[in-house]
Amino acid sequence: MKETLNFEQIKSQWKPLLELISTMTPSEKGYFMKSVGGFSRDKQKTYIRLYKILEANGFENDAAIREQLSVKKTNIHSIRNFLYAQILKSLRAYHSEKNTQFKIRELLDYAELLSEKGLLQQSQHFTDLGIALSDPVTLPAYQIIFQTQQIQLLRSYDEEEKIKKTDEIVLSITESAEIIKHAYITRQGLTKALFYVNTYFPLRNQLIKMEVYQLLHELISLPDTEKQNYRFRNSRNAAISLLYRLLNDWDNALHYQEKTIRIFEQMQTQLLNRNIPAIGAYYNYISLFINKGDRINYAIQLKKLQALPVTGKAEEHYLKAVVTQLQLDDIIFNKDIFNGKQIVRDTIIFLEEKHPIISIYHDTLLRLAAYFIYDKNYVEALDIINKLLNSNFHHSLRSFVVHVKLMNILIHFELNNFLLLPGLIRSIYRFMMQQELKYEIEKAILNFFKRTFVVTNPTQLEKEFEKLLHQLEYISNDSYEQQALLSFFDYRFWIAGKLKA
Repeated sequence: MKETLNFEQIKSQWKPLLELISTMTPSEKGYFMKSVGGFSRDKQKTYIRLYKILEANGFENDAAIREQLSVKKTNIHSIRNFLYAQILKSLRAYHSEKNTQFKIRELLDYAELLSEKGLLQQSQHFTDLGIALSDPVTLPAYQIIFQTQQIQLLRSYDEEEKIKKTDEIVLSITESAEIIKHAYITRQGLTKALFYVNTYFPLRNQLIKMEVYQLLHELISLPDTEKQNYRFRNSRNAAISLLYRLLNDWDNALHYQEKTIRIFEQMQTQLLNRNIPAIGAYYNYISLFINKGDRINYAIQLKKLQALPVTGKAEEHYLKAVVTQLQLDDIIFNKDIFNGKQIVRDTIIFLEEKHPIISIYHDTLLRLAAYFIYDKNYVEALDIINKLLNSNFHHSLRSFVVHVKLMNILIHFELNNFLLLPGLIRSIYRFMMQQELKYEIEKAILNFFKRTFVVTNPTQLEKEFEKLLHQLEYISNDSYEQQALLSFFDYRFWIAGKLKA
């Protein structure tokens, strides 16, 4: 005996059709009704009525639908499936006039149908249209499909001409395949570069460093010509710049990031969809000048960034967030505490609204905390650090949370909250062990706090500060270790202030 379906099972059978109708725009619905208006068979009339019922009332149950349609139970499933298929055909026809790839696939269908019927000349016509429409730079996969179809059409040629034409087509297919291969390597390269930067910056792992050099070699060997899709050219140069940044090679990082800027400048705004990619490229570019210590070019490029056109409040807010972060990076990197006061005030006001970039929001908080520590405003610094500690956001940089915790210890040290220090020190020590973080800068600072939170003699404390300063100066001779101080918090500047006081 056939199993009886319950209501939920019946409803699930209708779900695809209902979901499809619910996603249709008014213009798509109008096109569908016009495209089926000329049909006169009973089933076609019935499925139009079914469409109108579902659009107006949704789905109640099979019985209600059958009653409104006056059809037998055995017919309703075929009518439902027929309607679903007709809507899809209508949507394809509707969008083929607006979407290049829809049109290309339609041309391919025509070419294959005509070829199967032996109408090779007609098939060649649609194949030529498809080749012309499928840009070899942006749509190389379609080029390969149509070129393969073209080989099938050579059967009417004499053998000598067939060999010549086949060689030409195979060469074209090979070029398209190379473009696809390069695009794949580029996508993978950018993904890996982002992973390396987000996970290992500052780079203090020798094995990862070797992998970075290998990836750099692969990406640099890729062509960067007009034959390449602008998105892939941009991704390639951005990935190379990220890897050079990881290696502290600021000149090469700037060189390749500048290439991405030039690509964006050459592109029409409508091809970019939005201005946010260009803002992101400028953000990476300008941040490199900060790392290099070039405040002149930083200021020049920041003005260009601020002058970028934006569309709507969302993009305006995004641009403001990026500019704010760069201004904070600049004053913290250069220890420009006095001139940074207004920037900090403006930043605090800006943060009263929801930040549009979650990762940059936490970087902004870290910069604010650093500023308040440098300015000896430890109460404000603690308030900022607590926001970071209480956040559920997990920063991609593994070292980020370590320095947030170290800065928290530093602030409590300055506020004489010595009873809290043992627990905080144990917590960060356990975290570093779990994450297998054995970097010299962090270990030196943690050991300093373990030694000194019980020291009460001012002379002995001063000696401990001097000892730590010498340690950090020695460790920072390694440029990769120094990046930890420059990227998160420069403990040397704090110590120098203590010793001067």
